[in-house]
This record gives sequence, structure tokens and C-alpha cells, in this order.
Amino acid sequence: MPAAQPLPLVDDLPIGPMPVTSSLTNRIFVACTLLATLSLGFAFYFVNARATSEAEAELRAGLNEAGVLVEQNRVGLTDTFTRLARLVADLPKLKAAVETSDPPTVQPLADEYRDQVKADVLLLTGRRGEPLGRSGTGAEELTTIPAALTDTNSLDEISTFVPHSRGVLQVVSVPILIDRAPEPDILGRLTVGFFLDDRFAQQVKQLTNSEIAFASGGRILASSFPAKARGPLASVIGAKDIATVRIGDEDFLALSRPLGPASASVAAADAPIALTFRSRTERLRFLNTIRTGLEGALLITLLLATIVSYAVARTVTQPLSTITSAMREMAATGDLTRKVTLQSGPWDDEDARLLASTFNSLTESVARFQAEAAQRERLSSLGRLSTVIAHEIRNPLMIIRATLSTLRRGDISPEERSEAVADIAEETTRLNRIVTEVLDFAKPITFEYAESNINDICISSATAAWAGEGDSQVALDLDSSLPRIVTDSERLRAALINILMNARHAVHAAHITDTRGSVTVRTRSNGNGHVIVSIHDRGIGIAKEDMARIFDPYFTTRRAGTGLGLPISKNIIEGMGGSIDIASELGVGTEISIHLPMDPPSAQENKTA
Repeated sequence: MPAAQPLPLVDDLPIGPMPVTSSLTNRIFVACTLLATLSLGFAFYFVNARATSEAEAELRAGLNEAGVLVEQNRVGLTDTFTRLARLVADLPKLKAAVETSDPPTVQPLADEYRDQVKADVLLLTGRRGEPLGRSGTGAEELTTIPAALTDTNSLDEISTFVPHSRGVLQVVSVPILIDRAPEPDILGRLTVGFFLDDRFAQQVKQLTNSEIAFASGGRILASSFPAKARGPLASVIGAKDIATVRIGDEDFLALSRPLGPASASVAAADAPIALTFRSRTERLRFLNTIRTGLEGALLITLLLATIVSYAVARTVTQPLSTITSAMREMAATGDLTRKVTLQSGPWDDEDARLLASTFNSLTESVARFQAEAAQRERLSSLGRLSTVIAHEIRNPLMIIRATLSTLRRGDISPEERSEAVADIAEETTRLNRIVTEVLDFAKPITFEYAESNINDICISSATAAWAGEGDSQVALDLDSSLPRIVTDSERLRAALINILMNARHAVHAAHITDTRGSVTVRTRSNGNGHVIVSIHDRGIGIAKEDMARIFDPYFTTRRAGTGLGLPISKNIIEGMGGSIDIASELGVGTEISIHLPMDPPSAQENKTA
């Protein structure tokens, strides 16, 4: 049955890849950073979304206001031209000229009055609607509204729109009449027009701070945009609501509104339209500055939050790390009295300090218990040693005393004298061996490390253990590929001899008829920086109830044994950084496995020193 295995150190446990959150430092750090990121991210999203929404709403409201201003400007201009047309139509000089129905007489007045009212075109017609005078480029276009010009019986003032290559021409027509009873005498009509062209669009743009365009029949006729940028404008003509259009590298919101009724000769689908544009990109450009500032603040805050959270985490985990390091050193060195010292600071964690204080109290208690246990162990060992000495030394002394009594007899023969002297010498040797083993077990072991061949040490140990009997009982299964190891060859040889001597006695006690190969010594590598030496015998084995005490000092099942051979061997092997395991079955045999490092830690310390 194998002996109980010692618990491995924490560093010796098989540890696979560990998740990031396995560390308390990382958990606190990640939690704080994640909380800061979510909080700042939400704040950034809320501010950005709210600012964008407010800007969009303000932009739409401004666009509607601009559309109203465009319409008010056009209506105001229409009213102005209508009043001027009335004044001119009521001039006696004009009435007299129109009444002659003589174009040469009327034409100079057409040029004169167009300049006075500052109209783009002016048309004077007679009683039958015949043109008597026209002035201004595009005046011929006024003939496209014959219903308004030829209806000499109409006293209505007409305002309409006519598509033109230059833009949209708005026309105002008033009757020229003489008040006579019972009905006014209509002499003709005065028609003036002004263009809603690129120049007018630029004027309105200055007034409304918006881009302006005029369209008819699905075509842009005039606008404040450069000519090369007018292509996409047609896509929003007639839009029912505010639409979005991209012009160049900017996004614009567009509002489409009809200018008013077209002339009778113009189809409803070709009715002139006024388009108002506001740059969404330019309006929201200030948000980019806000976003940049928010992003910078977000990054700086996250950086500060990361540093602070890590610092806070370290205030908690640094004491834990100090305590953990102390525990590792305690596990490695066996010094259970080591204390931890924490540096005091304003960010100290009180719980961690309490933990460190409790740990130090624990080590003080362990030190006290160790001292008490050591004292009890010394007393117990002294008692066991007294028993061993009383038992082991009394027998040789009794034999020596009996032999001396024989030597005092005067009739002793030379043969009896020689036998008595030999008995005294044998018992003296036995007493010396007992004293030597006790001293070896009691004194601390020092090692002298050097590179050695483990196979040679095994061969030498087997030869010494079977001195005087031959080595036919030992079978050697040695791995010739093993490298040289760093060890104390003499100490290791002494430990192996002790173990092999126990195997020899076990084989003899089993009364095996054929003892060839009854003990096997095997060497091999475990591939992890260790060499394994196993010694297997086919002896009497060890009883199950004795397995737990097999390495206890002074425990032995042999009458002539001191019980120090295996404890001394265990001290030597563990002192060189190795371990020893034993498995045995009563009546079957015993196998002892020795694990030795190829380069013991204590040897490395000697090299460093």
C-alpha cells in the first residue's frame, strides 16, 4: 500500500490558462473601468443625441421661417409692382398715347416707364389686345398670356408666372382706363414683369441666409447655387415635406413651395415653385466640435478612471500579494514564522491591513506552537531514544559482562578466550554503530554538490550493500541515456545503501530459495527535470498498520535494527530537494521510489553564492 503523499505546494499544482477575471486586481480594475466607460458612454450618447435633435429641430424651424420670408419678399415685391403699375396706368400722358393706338407714339413711353418702375419687362397693349409698345429683354414672353392681354373688357388686375430661360417671370397686369359714365372706357392694359432669376435668388439668400432656387416643369430655372451644383436640386421639386438632398460634399434640407398661380397657358404640373435650402452639414458642424471635445474629455476621463481604478485595486490586492508571497516563501523554505510588513499610506485598505495583522498573529501562534511542539518532540524523542539505548545497549553490555565473567575464570582454554575476545569486539562494534546512527540522525546534514553519474552511484551502493555475499541477488535496470546530475554522491550512496540493506534483510527474512534477481534497481527520467531511482524487492513486505510509521525515527520491525536507517535516508533525499515514496504488500514485497532533481535548488544557491 503506498504511503500517504504530501500535499503539493501551490506553485506545484497544475494550473492551466487562467481567465483575466481570475485575479481580484483585474476584477476590480475591469469593473471600475467598465462602469466608468458605460457611464461616460451613456452621457456622451445622451448629450450628442440631444444636441443633434435640438440642432435638427432648429434647422427645420429656420428652414420654414426662410420659406415664409421668401414668400413674403415675393408678395411684397408683387404689391410694389402692382401699385407702381396702377400709378403709371393712371397717367394722362400714357392714356393719351395708348388711345392713339400708334406704336411709334407708345414705344418711347414703354421704355421710359419701365426704367421708372425698375421692371425687367414692360408691355403696353391697345383696346384689342394688340401690342403697342414693349421694353426689356424677354418682353416678347408676355404674349404667352393672351387671355390676360386680349381681354379688354376685364377690369381685373392680373398676377401670374411665366417660365423663362432666365428664370421665372412674374407678371402684373392692370387695365388702362378712363372713368366715363355709365361704364369706364378701357383703353388697353399695362403689363410689367420681373424675373425670379439667379440675381434675385442671391438677393433673397442674403435676406434669408438660405440657398434659394426657382423651378418649373421639373427643371431648375434659377438658383443661388453655382451652375455645376444644380443637378441634384431637381430631385426635391414638389416634395410634400422637408426633404434631404446632397449637393457636393454637403447635406441640405429642402423645402418646396408653389410660388402662386401660373398663367392659363401653363399646365398645373409646370407651375413655378420656390425651393429653400439650409445646409445641414454646416449647421451641424459645430456639433463636430462638441463631439471632439466630448470624445477628448471621454478619453481623458477614461484614462484617469483606469489609473484610479487600478490604484484602488492595488490598495486592496497589494497587501494580499504581499501575504501570498510570504506564504509561498513559507511553503518553499518551511519557515512558518515569517511575517509580512505593509507600507502605510493614505490609500491603505483597512480590511487588507486587518488581514495582514491576522496573518502575523497566525505566524506568531505557529511559531509558538512550533516551539512547544519541538519541545514536546525533543522530550518524546529523548524518551524513545532512552528506550532504544536502554534496549539496544543493554544487550551488548550484558553480553560483554558475561564474556568478562568467562575471562575471569582461571581454567579458560585458549579457544574460549579467543571466542570471548571476539564476542566483546563484535558487541563493541555494535555499540559503536548504534551511537554513530544516533549521532547521524541528530546532527544537521550538509551537502557537497558535484556532477555525478547516477548509474555509477547505484552500482556502487548495490556492491556495498551485498558485500561478502556477492551481488547476484541484485538486478540492475539502468537507463544509459540519463545525463549527469548535480548531487552529493556520498550522501546519496549512504541513503541507497541503507535502503538496499533493508531490502537485503527483507529478502533473507522471506527465506526465498532462489534469490537471484530478488532485488531490482531501476533508473529512469520522468521528463520533467527529475531522475527516478526505484528499488523493488521480493521480501516479506510491510504490514499495512506499519506503513504510516515506516519513516518514524527508532521504529523498526527487526530485532537488531535501530529504526534510523530509513529516516536518515529520507532526510538526505529531501535535503537535496527530492522525495521518497514507498509501496508494500505483506508477503509480496516492497518498492521504494526516489525522485531526485537533476539540479537541486540548494545547489543553485551555492552556485549563486
